[in-house]
Amino acid sequence: MTSVTTKTKDRSSAKTMSPFEKECIETIKKVNEYKLIAEANAVSSIYKNPDLVRDTSLKLEDITNNAWRVYFSIANDIINVEQKNTLDEITINMYLSKHSKLSKKYDEYGGYGKIESSFTYIEEANFDSYVNEVKKWNAVMKLARMGFPVKEKLSKYVDAKAEDIYNELEALLNHTFINVESEVKTYNACDGLFDLIDKLNAGSQVGMPLKHCDILNREIGGINFNGNIYGLGANSGVGKSTTAINYLMPSVLEHNEKMVIMINEEDQDKVKKELLIWVANNLYSAGLHKYILRDGHFSKDVLDKLRKAAKYLEELKERRNITIVPFEKYTVKAAIKVIKKYSSMGVRLFVLDTLKESSDSRDTETWKSMERDMVDLYDVVKPAAKNVALFVTYQLGKASVKMRYLTNNEIGQAKNILDVFSVNLMMRKPFEDEFPGGSHEIKAYKLAGKNNSSKIPYHLDPDKHYMITFITKNRFGATDQFQIISEYDLSTNMHKDVAICNIAQDF
Repeated sequence: MTSVTTKTKDRSSAKTMSPFEKECIETIKKVNEYKLIAEANAVSSIYKNPDLVRDTSLKLEDITNNAWRVYFSIANDIINVEQKNTLDEITINMYLSKHSKLSKKYDEYGGYGKIESSFTYIEEANFDSYVNEVKKWNAVMKLARMGFPVKEKLSKYVDAKAEDIYNELEALLNHTFINVESEVKTYNACDGLFDLIDKLNAGSQVGMPLKHCDILNREIGGINFNGNIYGLGANSGVGKSTTAINYLMPSVLEHNEKMVIMINEEDQDKVKKELLIWVANNLYSAGLHKYILRDGHFSKDVLDKLRKAAKYLEELKERRNITIVPFEKYTVKAAIKVIKKYSSMGVRLFVLDTLKESSDSRDTETWKSMERDMVDLYDVVKPAAKNVALFVTYQLGKASVKMRYLTNNEIGQAKNILDVFSVNLMMRKPFEDEFPGGSHEIKAYKLAGKNNSSKIPYHLDPDKHYMITFITKNRFGATDQFQIISEYDLSTNMHKDVAICNIAQDF
């Protein structure tokens, strides 16, 4: 059973309250008055449609009023703990017969009659808005406790959304600090060049290397954290998300960097499984395939290998190298909030998997919305702002499925998103006729010798899996000079760059 603690006033201290403390208490009391209606509507909706409590983000700690805390706790235990399907009076009474203290409070607060009377005015279709209202007032209470001047604005906040309050406070902060540095700085282009040479010599432009991507790292210089956006495009099912994880997470752990991955098409367990498989196979040569994790019922040998990988990762958890942020509904505003929050905590690398139209967009032309979103994201990560790196995955247009030579045109109408990218990568798997003996056999070679001046022929093995990477934009080196061939098994998260080639363009 969920433990319900009713909230009482603390009279144990005789300390005289300061004016600020008195005002804070008065403000929170007023907030709770506004919040009470939202709590009643949200919890009553659950009793009207019990399925709502299965998926809601509403938690007991979100609710302040003692009566609605009791009602929520009962509903949550019956549906989520005892796995019942109804919240009728009989089911509730059977549950309460096992919890005498809770039953006493339930009767004290009005029993089933209190809930039943609310059914006439609540609309379960409005449940999400009720929950958002509860969380909005919780945020306002936190602001009050931190000393933000919200007391005089409470009546205004009644009709505002949480996003409106956030934007208002952000505008207030911007207005306050906008003139702190009022001078426009200018620089002499012919001055300070020796210092620049020393800085470059120290490797200031070298980024964090992508794991097992020796050829790609040589071309793009790894991931440079100084306000750059990196794109990775591919068709559905090719492995964009897995590649982003395999490229970045192992290097983040190895170099003790910090990364936040924002996901909108998977959950946090998917990311953890990908990382677990990578560690097991790349560090401990476990030979595990993903279907083994999917099917469960592990053998002792498999369980030992997984626990060995988990132990390695668990020992690093206090460093908090990797933070996963799943979006229930993706909006660019939510992504920008995450970047602002975690960049202030020292995070230098962010991943957005996958770029798509914001759920709150009202633009009938998706591509225009995505282009604006990318500009908004760049305005946050650029050197003059947060000065962090953003790695973005996105899906190519359907017509690209049959294309051999991938170009920026494969993005479709939204190709202007690339304007703010420093590097753009595209990838595909080889077609059957590109293996040895096929009508479009790939002529690949390895670079060797001094300055990589020697070319050693490389032949694709039909029994292996490969990925071809195209560099379609590169501010740190050459663009489209050649394509990179990697041995890549998506089932085991094993990959490495092995050769380069020149794919013939489609005409």
